[in-house]
Amino acid sequence: LLALFVLWLAVVRNLPSADKLLDYQPPLPTMVRGIDGQIVYSYARERRVQLRFDDFPKPMVNAFLSAEDKTFWSHGGVDYLGLGGAVLDYVGKLGSGARAKGGSTITQQVAKNILIGNEYSVTRKFKEMILAGRIEAVLSKRQILELYLNEIPLGRQSFGVQAASRAYFGKDVGELQLHEFAFLAILPKAPESYGRAKNAERALERRNWVLDQMVK
Repeated sequence: LLALFVLWLAVVRNLPSADKLLDYQPPLPTMVRGIDGQIVYSYARERRVQLRFDDFPKPMVNAFLSAEDKTFWSHGGVDYLGLGGAVLDYVGKLGSGARAKGGSTITQQVAKNILIGNEYSVTRKFKEMILAGRIEAVLSKRQILELYLNEIPLGRQSFGVQAASRAYFGKDVGELQLHEFAFLAILPKAPESYGRAKNAERALERRNWVLDQMVK
């Protein structure tokens, strides 16, 4: 009982409501208009373009699911097998200074990116897990995936796949080819690393891994 009370104090008590996602509005650019009402300039610290789920090409959705969350359509917010592997990896790296692999589902990443922030701690993982179950109770899988693909940080100040597609390839998502979908799908793990020219070889290896996962 004491352990449960401590867990409630540390994790559950101040969790945000998953219902916030029902009417979530991302930070959009500030528009400056001329005297005639036409847009003269826009100011934004982040590149963002919001798409609907039906606007996402199916191969791109498959690329992200293959790279980030293979059981997305069947789990209830948490992939317990993946979580177990992440726990073992965390224990194995204790004291080394190396960052353990995440083990987070796409639903957990939505909770992290929009509701609770990116603090690196075991407590955050518990918060992610609890919120993931609550998110799955209020949103459909398509709604969750739409939020994820519109909000995931992908480097070059771009949030979401459409902004990243323009930042890296100068094209809209509907114009990308399969290998470009796979490249975007590697970016959630380390956007500021894989997106740099000096790390092109590592990025290509990871991209090819995503293609292999899609085949499987």
